[in-house]
Amino acid sequence: MKTFLLTFLLIVSASVFAQERIALELLIDDSGVLLDAQEADRYKLMLLAHVKALATKREGANTKIEVISTALGRTVWSGTPLTLRRDPARAQDLVAAIKADPARCNALPGAFRELQSNLAQLERVGVEAVHIIVFSSLIHTPRPCADVTEITLPQLPPTDGDIPGAFAASTHISSVSFFWVSPHQKFVWEGFLEGAFTSLRQNGARVRFLDVERSKEALRTAPFTLGETP
Repeated sequence: MKTFLLTFLLIVSASVFAQERIALELLIDDSGVLLDAQEADRYKLMLLAHVKALATKREGANTKIEVISTALGRTVWSGTPLTLRRDPARAQDLVAAIKADPARCNALPGAFRELQSNLAQLERVGVEAVHIIVFSSLIHTPRPCADVTEITLPQLPPTDGDIPGAFAASTHISSVSFFWVSPHQKFVWEGFLEGAFTSLRQNGARVRFLDVERSKEALRTAPFTLGETP
């Protein structure tokens, strides 16, 4: 009996490990400075539809998903594609969590610190492939931002925190995709992240950095596979 129980536990443990080999980190801009917020929210739903579609793929159904709010700077939802497919209440919680709120600041350094923390934890538990998606206009409005009436673009990336260093927290990053980047911010952020992007590409990761218009085209395509993002 003990031998049977031990064998069963080993099988279950192996199954759980296999299910958690892949992770998807989503940084979603839910702030008041997201460009074309209403339209952006529609494209966020397209992105979620791509993620949900992984539930129909054997290798993707149990992908570990962590969603980080750029406004709050913390993980606001975690689950799997199967969660989105089978649990409408939790799926609705996610939809509500990522909706842009005009009253919210955009704490980008905090969001990338949370990403770094999540990646370090995934590294510790042995996740083999991590895909990162950032959906943000990359406009920083540190707290308190209630009195901010005018933002001049292009705006230099925030210097507090080590945003480029977040991408060095895992040796298993397979892809990084930025969507909905402000056209004014694209050039300055590409320069800001150039070293991190070069290292990622040298390690075999796919990197894309798309402004609003190119994001629309990319997010209309078929659901992504685990080898690439939309």
